[in-house]
This record gives sequence, C-alpha cells and structure tokens, in this order.
Amino acid sequence: MAFLNPLFLIGAAAAAIPILVHLVRRTKARRIQFASLMFLRRIEQKTIRRRKLRNILLLALRCLAFLLLALAFARPYFPGRAGLAAAAERSSSVILLDVSYSMRYPGVFERARKEARSIINAASESDPIALALFSTDFELVRPIKPGRAEALALLDQSEAGLGATDYLQAIQAADSILKDEAVTRKRIHVISDFHEAGWNRALPQVRLSKNVELFPVDVGDRKAVNLAVTEVKSEPTIYTQKYAGKVVARLSYSGATPSEATDPVDAVAELKLNDLVVERRPIRLDGVSQKTLEFTGFNVPEGSNRAAIDVTGDGFTFDNRFSFTINRRPQIKVLAIETAARGRSESFFLQQALLAGETNPYGLTIKTVGSVNPSELESYRAIVINDAAALPQGLIASIKQFVERGGGLIIAAARHTEAGEFNNAMQQIAPAALGEVVQARGGYALTSQIRTEHPIFSPFASSGRLAAIRVYSYHRATPGDRASVIAALDDGTPLLIEGKVGMGKALMLTSTLDTSWNDLPLSPMFLPLMRQMLDYLGGRQDAAARTVGQLITAPLDRDATMPSVEKPSGGRYDDAQKTGQGEISFPARETGFYRLKYRDSIEYIAVNLDMREADLSRLNIDDLVASISPENKESAERAAAGGQLTSQEIEARQRIWLPLLISALIVFVAESLISRRIKIAKILG
Repeated sequence: MAFLNPLFLIGAAAAAIPILVHLVRRTKARRIQFASLMFLRRIEQKTIRRRKLRNILLLALRCLAFLLLALAFARPYFPGRAGLAAAAERSSSVILLDVSYSMRYPGVFERARKEARSIINAASESDPIALALFSTDFELVRPIKPGRAEALALLDQSEAGLGATDYLQAIQAADSILKDEAVTRKRIHVISDFHEAGWNRALPQVRLSKNVELFPVDVGDRKAVNLAVTEVKSEPTIYTQKYAGKVVARLSYSGATPSEATDPVDAVAELKLNDLVVERRPIRLDGVSQKTLEFTGFNVPEGSNRAAIDVTGDGFTFDNRFSFTINRRPQIKVLAIETAARGRSESFFLQQALLAGETNPYGLTIKTVGSVNPSELESYRAIVINDAAALPQGLIASIKQFVERGGGLIIAAARHTEAGEFNNAMQQIAPAALGEVVQARGGYALTSQIRTEHPIFSPFASSGRLAAIRVYSYHRATPGDRASVIAALDDGTPLLIEGKVGMGKALMLTSTLDTSWNDLPLSPMFLPLMRQMLDYLGGRQDAAARTVGQLITAPLDRDATMPSVEKPSGGRYDDAQKTGQGEISFPARETGFYRLKYRDSIEYIAVNLDMREADLSRLNIDDLVASISPENKESAERAAAGGQLTSQEIEARQRIWLPLLISALIVFVAESLISRRIKIAKILG
C-alpha cells in the first residue's frame, strides 16, 4: 500500500488519545462524614491511584475512529492492483521517436531507444502499437497493430537522422493514426530531447482527439552544450579572381539550460576553399552567445569551388561545418539589337544599368539590326530587341531557335515598331500582338497592377521599393493564349507580358527602355529591375547552399542529357529526374557537396543541416502538453513511469478513502450510542 498524502499518517497518533483519557481521567469520590479513622487499616497510596481500563469496547471504537480518519486523509492506494487494472484495460499506443540530429548528442539516442523498449514491453500482446520516426519528416515504420516482437526489432534498427524537429506535425499525424481505433485508452508517447526550436509557436496549435492522451518522455542531456556554425552569407557567383565581397559566418554557443553554458569556450574557425585552409582565426565565446566572423580578399579559381567554415573545440562536432559554393564564372553575355540612329544610343540607359557595380555579372554588346550575325546568337545568354524595326527573316528565325533552346528574350516596342509588320514577323515569338500607339490621358498613366508574387517583382515587394512609373505613351497589346500579364497600367492596359517559347521565355514591354515614353530609366528601380528580368530569363540562379531535405534543381547538359550526379558520401546518385523545364531535380538526403559532371565542366551543390536544431535551449514540456491537450495536464508526470498511470490517477480510480471515511463516521455513531447507554446505566445504578 502507498499513500498520496503520507503526512496525514501522523494523525494516526490521535488513536492514543482515548487511551490516555481513560487512564488519566479521575472519578470524583463522594465525601462521607466519618467519626474516627483509628479503626481503619492503612494501605499504600499507589494502590489508591492505580486505574484499570474499563469499557474496552468503547475505548476500541474511539481509537478505531481516529485511525480510520487518519488513513482516509492520507489517501491510500494499491500500486500493484492499479497496474493489474491498467494492464487488463486494452489500449492503443503510437510511439513517436525523435530522430533529429540533436538526438546524436552522446548517449541521448541510446536512452531514447531504452525508453521506447520499456513502453513496448509494458504493453500486452493484444495491445495495438505503432512506431513512427519524426524530425521535419514523419515516417510510420510500423502501422498500428498488436504484437511486440516486430516493434522491438524495428526499434533496434532505428537511427538518428539529419533533420530538425517538428513536434506539432508528428503529434498531429499520430492523432490521426489513433482516430479510428475502437478502444477506450489511446496514447501517444513522444520520446525526445525536447528543444525549444522544435515547437513553432506561430503555427496553429494542434488539439488531440477525444480519449487521446499525450505522454512526453524526456531523454535529453540537461548539461549538453553545443558550438555550431549556424549561418554563412556569401556571394554565390563572382566574375573576378579576387573575392571582393565578404563571407560572413555566424557562430553560436548554446546549452540545454542557460546556466550550463556559462564557461567560456576557446575554438578555432577556418575558411577552407577546395579543402585548403585560406584563413584561420582563434575565437573565444563567453557563455551562451553568438559571434560573427568576416573573411574577404582571397583568390578564387575559375569554375565551381567548394568552400566551408569549420570550427574545432567542441565535443559535439556534427554541426561544426557549414558548406557553401563560390562559383567564378565569365560574365553573362547580353546582346541588345537596336535601330541605327544618330545621337545617343537608345540602349544608353540599359548599358549604364548593366555595367554598374564592381562585380558586374553582365557583358553587354549593342548592335544595330544590320550588323548582327545570326550564327553568333548562341554565344549569348539573353537578347534584347530594343525597339528595332525591319528585322530580317533569317535573324528572326535564329532568334526563335535561340529562345526555343532555352535562351531569354526581351522585346521593347516603341516608336520604331510598326504594329502590323511586327505582328507578321514576330507572331511565333512575341507573347502579345501589338495595336495602335496611345498617348496617355492627362499626360501620363501610372503602373498600379503588378503581380508582386512574380520572381521579377517579389524582391521589390518584400523591400517596399516598388515605385509607380509614369508612362507617357505605349502600344496597346493583346496577350497570346500562353502569355500572362505581370504588370499593367492603372486602366488595365498590359505593360509587361510574359510568354513561353519552347524551353525559353520572352518578356515584352509595350513602352521604351529610354526616357522618350516613360520615366522608368530615371527611377532607382530601373537598374535592379533590368537585372531581375535578365536573371529570370537566364534560368537557374546560383545558390551558395541548400538545406537537407530540399529539392535540388540543376540544368541539363548542352545536348539536353542529364549530368552524372555523385553523392557527398561517394557513389552515383540514381534518383535524379528530368523536369519539363529542361532541368534535373533530386532531393538532398545527405550533407556535404553533390558533384554534377557535365561534358566540359564540374558543378558542386552544397547541402547543410537545418541549423535551427543546433540551438539546445530546453522546451517547457508542460507548456507544450497544455497547449495540445489542456484537459490532460498531468501527462508530463507519467513520463517517469513510462506512460503508466500517475499516483493521483491510481488513487482516484481506487477511491479507498471513501469507504474509510464512511467507516469512521459509522464508528463515531456507534461510539456515541454505546457511550450514551453506559452513561444512562450508571445514572440508573
């Protein structure tokens, strides 16, 4: 037997009170007048004071009443019987085993498997059990069904992975698994190290279904500390030998609890390029803190280069490296075709926009219609037809082939462009048919209908720098069936139209790229807008790094064949698939560098961990349980018992205190009746 409130057992001492009262209480002797004591025999005083216990039944009842009261208030229960009762009650369980990479901390995953094994062994053979592994992904390795042997075997095969933690997704999935189970008790056991980063409080909260209980099992190391490279910002592509920008690395030092990571840590940070150390820095972090390092001014070889920031001096080395790529490439060649005219070139503002900056990615060539050699188009990445009239049929055919093979095309239609001639010559390339020239009423029209979600305009929308442009003149335009308007004037007239031609894209501006018909070239938006348009038309934009689990896309080879893909761990990657956009795609399942072998080059793609998991700050488990299951606030206490009933629940089920309290009241009533009868008998006697 165990007691919920054992301190009340002290009250059992009150059972001695009736005995003391019986022994100490003195009966008052009746005074009798007596003449002389000389004839009486003398006796010892102790014989006079000796008392005897009388009315044993009444004494026993009073002692028993106090004892029963003390036991009732102590709230007794039988743990063994509760365990048998719980075992006899059929239940369904889903075991959620955290396999995020923080579970690789020394000793943590071993404890997790041990706790899961205990939960499985505690279930009966008829109890349905499901086993699921979760991080940012959810994998049901064993559907819910009776039997322990298979569950134990699959548990032994489980390993911690590379993902971050997502508690809400896993609990919601487990709840859906239990929804159709026709049993009274449904249990979700979450076995994890419970870090704050795994609970996104901004997301809609999960609510458990009826009869589903949540049992968190904490296996985390409360003394765990971690030094990690959480972020690296860099220029993914450069066009000169010297890296003129800055590689900014952010390091963090965190602990399971703030008090545990107060000791300073000395470490060394290294910038590596193609496995060679470029620069080495000693660093010191005091307590729970972050540190930022900057590297610049180093030389970069041509082509795709593997770069990394490494730190040493930490016991948990799994997240001590951040990989990224630096690609040194030749400038992107852009051809602008315009009509021969005297004075300043109509591509003057375009030229100034594309040549600005120290690390200019574009090499612009401006040619008139008559000087363009159609056979040279393949050497360019994008072509701009800047209000050019009377294009030869041979040049138009070459431009069409250029776009169909994946090239980018920008068409600016203005005063030199005659609508009928243009429509006849460019109908298979242009995304829209041109109409008459319109002079805006009131002097100008404003751009007000812009698709801010489009890749060209999304950076402006997020930065709040999407200014309205004044347009004085424009062509009316009728978009084709496969075209879409991505920018329009305030009256709904299309201004920028996008169309698809084979594997390439074409953009059509119904006004000019100089100041004759609008003030766009005078706007601060002109330079980034032109670069956004060219980047969008150029296809894939380089990214310095990806995160494990993301879908990676890469271009096909020049002959439209798939490049060979090698995994970071070695060996060929055979799961890459062709897409309809002239690319290959494959999921990133490993960290490190994927190697893509093209016919005449090698490209690298860097993949890193989700660095949110590097923060070991502890999660308040009670808050998580209360938010998911407000009526099940005692679930956290069950973790220590491997998901068994808490002592409060066992005692509440048995309710032994109630019959004890009723018995005490009955004894008190019986004692009162017997005491009254004895008193009446004495009075009558």
